Amino acid sequence: MGRSVLRGRRTRGAAGVFVLVGLLLSCTDQHTLPVGQPAAALAADRTPASNPDDGFGETLELTGLQDRFAAVAKRVSSTVVAISATEADFNYESTFRADDLNPDRLTALLAGSDRTVGTGFIIDAEGYILTNDHVVAHAEQLWVTTDDRKVYPAMIVGSDPRADLAVLKIPARKLNAVRWADPAKVKRGQWTIAIGNPYGLAAEGEMCMSVGVVSAIGRSLPKLSGKEDRLYSDLIQTTAQINPGNSGGPLFDLSGEVVGVNAAVILPQKQTNGIGFAIPASRRVLQIVDNLKRGNEVVYGYLGVKVMTPTAHERQNAKIGDDVGALVESVEASSPAAQAGLKVGDIVVRFNGQPIHDGDEFIRRVGAAPIDDKGVNAVIVRGERRQDVTLNLRRREIAQAAVTKEKQRLKWRGLVLGPVPANWSFPSKKTAAAVGVMVLGVLPDSPFAQDVTQGAVITAIAGKPVAGITDLQSLLNDLPTTQQCALTFAGQDNKPAGDATVVSIRE
Repeated sequence: MGRSVLRGRRTRGAAGVFVLVGLLLSCTDQHTLPVGQPAAALAADRTPASNPDDGFGETLELTGLQDRFAAVAKRVSSTVVAISATEADFNYESTFRADDLNPDRLTALLAGSDRTVGTGFIIDAEGYILTNDHVVAHAEQLWVTTDDRKVYPAMIVGSDPRADLAVLKIPARKLNAVRWADPAKVKRGQWTIAIGNPYGLAAEGEMCMSVGVVSAIGRSLPKLSGKEDRLYSDLIQTTAQINPGNSGGPLFDLSGEVVGVNAAVILPQKQTNGIGFAIPASRRVLQIVDNLKRGNEVVYGYLGVKVMTPTAHERQNAKIGDDVGALVESVEASSPAAQAGLKVGDIVVRFNGQPIHDGDEFIRRVGAAPIDDKGVNAVIVRGERRQDVTLNLRRREIAQAAVTKEKQRLKWRGLVLGPVPANWSFPSKKTAAAVGVMVLGVLPDSPFAQDVTQGAVITAIAGKPVAGITDLQSLLNDLPTTQQCALTFAGQDNKPAGDATVVSIRE
């Protein structure tokens, strides 16, 4: 048997909280996946109403509910994908076209290599997929498998380590995309449906489904946030069974709309069900997803304080409301907070024009605040006295490197390819205006090694112009295997202005 390692660290106490990147599978044989216990059957009782007006007098039609679950699964499963990632740095020539791949071929390619399994879901019909950053952050190569057993190569187009979100791109079009739920309507007790790839069991298609309810909203995981240098705050807690490998997958409501992104689970030491957490599909999260899809960097504000929610006694002493304020516990030296004169014991009651209700909300608002010369207005209470302060936030430094449109990478036939830097210049205006992708590295065994140099720019492939890195991904996928692969390069080997090099090989 191969080994199965749960990535994540156990916290103190009776249970461990883990990000759901799940299994790192050592594929030395085809029997590495553990066999789980069958899920308990859904059961419910008819509950007589104590009051005919309270809604509990309605009969719960189990058959109708079962049909509703089945209908949702049938409709949305095509929007969910299983992710296979490897940190191995290899160059498999046959993994760049979807037509050359299927689940069996992918399993054979990854045999003998460690792989990480996760889940994602389609957010745009043109092949954009959302998942967790921790699923793909260390991957050298990525593939996704759809519910109908199709396999596609994938690349990262944008990531936000702090929010633990990443957007992938696959060379596919006219896909079924998810619909987002109204986050304001998410409430405790509503049905939730998790569909994904637990323990890699859906790596060959046929996504797995589990059902539960929203246990709570507004949950935070501060210990995990600190260990992972991420912000796990304002989460949805659910009883829908999610496991390692479900990470990055969607949490649906009974209408088949996405309410959150599965991200973490508490796994008890005893043989009991775990507790799952999902990043809510809030307006802020959807803004982040839109930025990542376009390859833009997500910047967070940094203030330099540690805060907590004040106690009832502390609020009484400050003469503020029962659900108001974030108490400053510590102030970092030379931080924006220190420069603004914040002190331990101050209670922030307003920030950037919005009331602050607790410590978690304050942390989220600081992160989303603008970073500019104007600063951010805040109101603090010191003792019983209110004060207006201006906070000049700095950019938060993130430990993990984010992927942006400037840092997108694609490896193909021994070439490491990326976008052309904005400040790159060529000898002629004609060449400078050309779009394309840059050769960032050439491996010795590349078929182009004798003809292509680092710094060259691919402007066309098989006679078709290359607009950018995601465009190249689609062109490579669509290129017939029998067609001669002619690459047009510009700006290499100090050739005269406007010159181009054409290198041809047969696929």
